Amino acid sequence: MKKLAILIFAALIGFSAAAQNAKVTTAPSSNSKAVATSTIQKVVIQTNGVCSKCEALFKENVPFFKGVKDYAYDPKTAKMTITYDSKKTNPDLLRQQISKLGYNADDVKADPAARAKLPACCQVDKKPGQEAGCGHNHGGCSGHGNSGCGGCNGHKH
Repeated sequence: MKKLAILIFAALIGFSAAAQNAKVTTAPSSNSKAVATSTIQKVVIQTNGVCSKCEALFKENVPFFKGVKDYAYDPKTAKMTITYDSKKTNPDLLRQQISKLGYNADDVKADPAARAKLPACCQVDKKPGQEAGCGHNHGGCSGHGNSGCGGCNGHKH
């Protein structure tokens, strides 16, 4: 009879402990969020890229910045569209990283030391109406009289 009473007592303690564990594992954590919010954001940054070498340098670097999910560059407008994870980076940090490549990024000026290391064609400041990579402000690739240009999309003057 004592053995039966001890066995019943042990079983009750076992069931009680199991019930307590079940409550702990099913209770929601105070740190959990009921609704997940998206951290993927998009930003458009104006750069001062002027040629295919600038575009290649962006393509070789920007997609590998921390938090960047996608990147697109429009060489006609020199605008860069970056899709990023806001938990890992932000637009100001992205602009700083572009600056360290040697390019302006919106109102963040290019790092002078990095800019000096760029190829000469990439250091030209593009002006409105100017063809990419040329360095001359003219209404096409004729009439500026510089036979040594070589930067107007590869044709001679």
